[in-house]
Amino acid sequence: MAGIFLITAFFGYADAASVPGWVKNNAGWWSSDQIDDQAFVSGVQFLIEEGIITVSSTTRSASTSDSIPAWVKNTAGWWSNDEISENDFLNAIQYLIKTGIMSVSAGVVGDDMNQPSQYQPSTSESTSSVNKTGDNSLDQLLVVCQSEENPRLVRDCEKAIKEDYRLKQYKSNSTSFQVGPITYYYAPDWQEETKGVLKQYNNISYTATGQALLNLKLLAENTGSSGNVTMTCTSPSLCNYNVWDGSHKWVNSGSDFTSGNVVLKEGQNRFLNILWGPAIGYGSYEDFLYDSGKDYTLRIQEPFGSLDLPLNLVVVP
Repeated sequence: MAGIFLITAFFGYADAASVPGWVKNNAGWWSSDQIDDQAFVSGVQFLIEEGIITVSSTTRSASTSDSIPAWVKNTAGWWSNDEISENDFLNAIQYLIKTGIMSVSAGVVGDDMNQPSQYQPSTSESTSSVNKTGDNSLDQLLVVCQSEENPRLVRDCEKAIKEDYRLKQYKSNSTSFQVGPITYYYAPDWQEETKGVLKQYNNISYTATGQALLNLKLLAENTGSSGNVTMTCTSPSLCNYNVWDGSHKWVNSGSDFTSGNVVLKEGQNRFLNILWGPAIGYGSYEDFLYDSGKDYTLRIQEPFGSLDLPLNLVVVP
């Protein structure tokens, strides 16, 4: 464990404030062999994509494969058990990638702005930067970011605009449902592109082994309370959000409810991500099964209100 603190001493701190709870859950499950390496790598890839862990262009893996030293499981286990801090874990992973001890495929690696990024052009390349999305209305908004002082500020400006645009797009394609002070927005068969990768939500997909997956993405907004409103999902077995097929309640395999709760202030909103799929622990002892002949609903049972939200599910390739 002493090596972790040496790593922290030599490298700056990563941004621990934005780490979702499901990444820590993944680390714990991976350290105890409940999920495979790729599931853990997906969490690391998310941290890089969101800029929580920064890795320069020169340290990207040229291959498309991922490799993790076996002993890294110890570090993941220590973090999941709160034996080391979140910053210690993030800086350890960041160090391992930068030094080439741990490899993450190049297509998902972000940049710390020390080198030109494959995702973020320099300010002098502003014309090409704002023409990459293919959406004219969004591209026009992104033009204003090119006057920022340095590439990091340009990236932060573009990120804020893209997040606001994504929010508005999701709302415009959604049906809204009011549950007490919270408005839930649901867009069936939702797709969004992140750095050239198309991600799909609110539909049914299957793994290579035939496991059905329901990756649900909802938008929740506090539209009816001047105080804080708390939504709860502490674990699959203790969660106020379950899928109902008319005769059976399906508990989730994982969620991004940080510390088990999402708290929204007045007017605040946040996307909620919940996965139904393989039974990987923490109360989920059965795989999710999908039957095209059945109707499925998201059963919300919060102290502030209840609702069976109809899920218009389709199977995607």
